[in-house]
Amino acid sequence: MDLDAIVDEHTARIAALDPLLPAPPPLAAGAGTLLTTGDGAAIAWFQESPVGTAARNWDAERRHNLEVRLAGDNRAAALGDLLDQWHDRLRGLVEPGDEDCAAVVELPSRDTEAVLALARRGFAPVSVIAVRPAGRAVPDACDIRIRPATLDDLDVAVALNLEVVRYDAPFNKITPRPDVGEALRNQLVFLLGEPRPVVWVAERTGRVVGLAHVQLPPTSGWAQRYTRAEGVGYLACLGVAGDERGGGVGSALAAQAHGVLDGAGVSVTLLHHALPNPRSTPFWYRHGYRPLWTTWVRRPVLR
Repeated sequence: MDLDAIVDEHTARIAALDPLLPAPPPLAAGAGTLLTTGDGAAIAWFQESPVGTAARNWDAERRHNLEVRLAGDNRAAALGDLLDQWHDRLRGLVEPGDEDCAAVVELPSRDTEAVLALARRGFAPVSVIAVRPAGRAVPDACDIRIRPATLDDLDVAVALNLEVVRYDAPFNKITPRPDVGEALRNQLVFLLGEPRPVVWVAERTGRVVGLAHVQLPPTSGWAQRYTRAEGVGYLACLGVAGDERGGGVGSALAAQAHGVLDGAGVSVTLLHHALPNPRSTPFWYRHGYRPLWTTWVRRPVLR
């Protein structure tokens, strides 16, 4: 099967699997190295998180990516062949045992027929981009005070955000570095300076016990590439103090965030969560989300 036929069949299949997925962009050889097999094609490309950027806390510092298109009746075999070609190429590019280097494949979550090829080659599903259509019903929230955060809340907001990062770190997606606290503080200072509130805290008996912040258009425009839906919001963080989990604080914050997002006219809200996290996965799906994209990671790339 030639490249155009593979891409056309892949595009049609993905559109039938999930109406919220965007049309896949062309496989531009100039963006990386083109790999092909009988019923599959992929672009292998590399990215590095610059020192001093907040992005270094969310991924491996060195990330080898594979963007795939699959067709035919045996897509697992096609993906397996592409992964083996990629692995052979990476042998000459990465240092064995490098814990800050990852091989990453991002697939539509409902495109499940070929994922056994990833699992058998040491990849794990570590992260999901989940989607919530506007207006989706959510559980009732508890009686707790939710208010916009101010600069007076900066220290506790940073502490709550750090708690989220540290809880997710063992799942092999987030990479907290020594400067993560400073990066989160700088991000929150920026958000607290926005003309409309996008950061909220939850209070119980005067104590701040939870935090949520969102991105509204145009700030959330970077996430548009993940969905066909027009007008995307992004829920960037929701965290609850450890001793308050399970008491409804998270649901109250989620209700506040979704009310603001729906009221802003976004058609869908996206968020990232660690798939193995035993708290966030059931929480978000109770609150109207479902998986849209799944990120499979092998880290280190070579042992």
